[in-house]
Amino acid sequence: MLQVLCHRKQRTHLSRGHNNWEQLISNISQQCGAMVIGCRFGAVDYHCERMFQPIITDEGLCCVFNMLHPRFMYKHHVPLTLRNVSVSKGYRAVNWHAELGYSRSLKNDYYPRASLGTGESLGMSLMLNVEADAYYCSSSNSIGFKIALHSPNESPNVRETGVLLAPGLETKLRIEPAKIMTELSLRHVHRKYRHCLFQNEGNLSYFAHYTQRNCEMECMSRLLLQRCGCIAFYMPRINGNDTVCSIREAQCVESVRLHTIGLVVESCLDNCLPSCFDLNYNAITSATKISYNDFRIANAQVRNLSKAYVERNIAIVNLYYKEHTFRANKQTEFIGISDFLSNVGGLMGLFLGFSFLSIAECVYFALIRPCRICAQLRRQRSVSTLELGRGRVTPPVVVPIKRTKAHVSAMMPQQQWQRQRQRQQRISPANWFKTELGQQYSLA
Repeated sequence: MLQVLCHRKQRTHLSRGHNNWEQLISNISQQCGAMVIGCRFGAVDYHCERMFQPIITDEGLCCVFNMLHPRFMYKHHVPLTLRNVSVSKGYRAVNWHAELGYSRSLKNDYYPRASLGTGESLGMSLMLNVEADAYYCSSSNSIGFKIALHSPNESPNVRETGVLLAPGLETKLRIEPAKIMTELSLRHVHRKYRHCLFQNEGNLSYFAHYTQRNCEMECMSRLLLQRCGCIAFYMPRINGNDTVCSIREAQCVESVRLHTIGLVVESCLDNCLPSCFDLNYNAITSATKISYNDFRIANAQVRNLSKAYVERNIAIVNLYYKEHTFRANKQTEFIGISDFLSNVGGLMGLFLGFSFLSIAECVYFALIRPCRICAQLRRQRSVSTLELGRGRVTPPVVVPIKRTKAHVSAMMPQQQWQRQRQRQQRISPANWFKTELGQQYSLA
């Protein structure tokens, strides 16, 4: 079992049997009280065993801080075993997830706790003891610690995402949150188009809260049951009485974990969509060597330790936020109903010059004006036909040109011409043309 935990090739062949992995890991691992020997949170010193609780992960026994209480983290039918968390005295465990956050009626004494401020002084400072002389093996190629930052309502992935902390160094982790938010109006959009799930949409069998990490854990657990007939010791027991894989199934477990069995794992993981409200933590690390003299004076826990022991076993880590606020990414509809209507109106106005006045103009030029032109043409044709008919009945009269001019000048004085012009200005062009034509025929 130690060979499996240390990722070594098994040299023995044992029969199939139930191995109590949790009990073995609990007995051989470094306890949280011996691992974390100094805790300071929000400028206040705490007893580390009350702040950190043991939890079984893919790296064995780890110590977790600020994780949800098991009665909020898991379903009611899940056996707690090592997941029994004893909350610090005076603190009340509450439910939390990224979509709703904390209840507004909470007081200051609740768990998981919120940060008291920004900067190293109001952050968390930990003093860790490696106990290198008690090492049997390591999952990495070094001696030290792994620290993983994750949301309080999801299972940690220490092996793949953990950050190494080396002994003899003081490491600072400047935390930058990355939050994803989604408009509640997107609930009516199908999940395959919005590519995320709300809190009440992802119904898991083992975890009470849906996150992509929790969904992937259950997905891998189901694949192990199908391929190997058992599950790994750190994976969720979906059916409650699932068999934990023994040493004989170690290779099968690794083949599923490393995705070497084909596209089955990928298709399973593709169904685990991200949460519509998600919270991740990105850490920017920096480290420097511990100055033993200054360190010994500032920390009473190491005054009896030698310089060689501190350089080989002690690690300091400071976790803090940089700013009071941070920017979140919000998912909304790319084109809503109002955006669609405004875009359509803009395009019609751009390419057609469309407006209510243009509608009136289109009706006028398409219907009213052609009708008026046709009516005028009909009146002109009727007038010309009538006058031509009268001309054929009247006998021709030949009058010399000079005599006609004299007659016109005699019959039309200057005042009569002015009156006639004024009358012509008051009548329409069609009637004026008719009048002129009648006068010409009368003169003739």
